[in-house]
Amino acid sequence: MKTIIHPTYFPNIQMLKHVIKSNNILFEISDNYVKQTQRNRMSIYTANGRLDLTIPVKFSSSKREKFKDIKICYETNWQKNHLKSIQIAYRNSPYYNFFEENLLEIFNQKEKFLIDFNIKSIRIIHQILEINLKYNLTKEFKKKYENHKDLRELLNFNSTKIKGKKYCQVFNEKHGFIENLSSLDLIFNKGLNTIDFLNN
Repeated sequence: MKTIIHPTYFPNIQMLKHVIKSNNILFEISDNYVKQTQRNRMSIYTANGRLDLTIPVKFSSSKREKFKDIKICYETNWQKNHLKSIQIAYRNSPYYNFFEENLLEIFNQKEKFLIDFNIKSIRIIHQILEINLKYNLTKEFKKKYENHKDLRELLNFNSTKIKGKKYCQVFNEKHGFIENLSSLDLIFNKGLNTIDFLNN
């Protein structure tokens, strides 16, 4: 199956499901960058409920910029803050200790471009799940792809309100089940059973 989808920051569960099922991924990086999408944001489950972690970027609203050209802003120590938030949220989850080392590299290195950081985060997910990541990048923007399953609309937040299968989350008893968080939430709670969970 050929699939075109955006590379996002530790993609949500809905996106991950499509990515791991596709044997031919085309990452869309040639469209115009739009704020308030999942390009630079992921959601995790904390003691206080859902928390959005956003990568700050250098973006000018006065001109159109391609997704592939968006640079990360390092004026604040957001990497340290994101890692700390993940550690606090998931340190008591069943599988966090098994995979913590996989996260340290990405939060200790400074990628220049957002797409490079996002793709590296997706590589980490595949590394944890012990599956190969095979992909190509778009060279130009096309509105329609004849031979691809077009999932670019999943980038928008209003496309993520899905009713997925429930699984045990760390703070279930406090806030109930929260749908479609970052794939990290599923992995830290289900471990290598993640693939079977998504395939069933």
